[in-house]
Amino acid sequence: MKAEKIIDIKINRIKTNEVLEEIKSFLLSENQHYIVTLNPEMIIEAQNNIKFKEVINKADLVIPDGIGILWALEFLKKKRSFSIKNKNIIINNFLTKSLLLILALCNFVYTFLKILLSPKYRKNILRFRTHGIDLVYKICESSSIKNKKIFFLGAGEGVAKKAAINLKKKYPNINIVGAEEGIKEKQESGNRNQDLIQRIDEANPDVLFVALGAPKQEIWIHENLKKLPSVKLAIGIGGSFDFISGKIKRAPIVFQKTGLEWLWRLFLEPKRIKRIYNATIKFTYLVLRYRINKF
Repeated sequence: MKAEKIIDIKINRIKTNEVLEEIKSFLLSENQHYIVTLNPEMIIEAQNNIKFKEVINKADLVIPDGIGILWALEFLKKKRSFSIKNKNIIINNFLTKSLLLILALCNFVYTFLKILLSPKYRKNILRFRTHGIDLVYKICESSSIKNKKIFFLGAGEGVAKKAAINLKKKYPNINIVGAEEGIKEKQESGNRNQDLIQRIDEANPDVLFVALGAPKQEIWIHENLKKLPSVKLAIGIGGSFDFISGKIKRAPIVFQKTGLEWLWRLFLEPKRIKRIYNATIKFTYLVLRYRINKF
């Protein structure tokens, strides 16, 4: 599937129904696959974590999880207004950089305001957003999951099990064959991970949802998927189990539809301010700098 890039990180601009079609083909395939649900924090992390960047770029699908990713795609796809190379005049370095900065800032403001002020435009680009939690629900609801076994891995103590119970109530026909929190960071060792792999392997799942947080979940999937031959699809889903289990209340629909769930999370958990700063201010700065350097 054709991919675009944000600061050398691949991403597939794909609608949720198209994601589900791809998943259907993955589950019918003899090969193993994994999906990354990408957010701005992951792009920032990947700039200094080469292994994480490689894992993302090797994924079968990298889908936008959040409006920040979609804004960046819109901003970066704008064609530059001119090319310095085609000018038969000499412009001093300072003036050149200043002009490029002004052009980039104009494009930045235009794209940002269009998303903010135009409901039609915002709705159009949000067609390509698929939150991890929504993907879990859609997969469990999909007919392609019929007779497939699902395993839940990650989140805090008892959270994955509670999420599994809630999903079983919502979708009685789904077959969840295991749910556990996995290995805590201070407990990590080869033996403990091997025991975990063995338990998952014995459950013989077709689909594995991994909620260990990025980049840990993506790297774990990449390093361990081949040890789980029954798994045809693994997906890193971040904090989705927290919402599904009811541990954290999801944002009201109006926040979801406008792409402002991050603002709701900040309201509920002020301690997330650093993460919100990274996902908004720092990410915006990186994208803007990348665009200027590409002129």
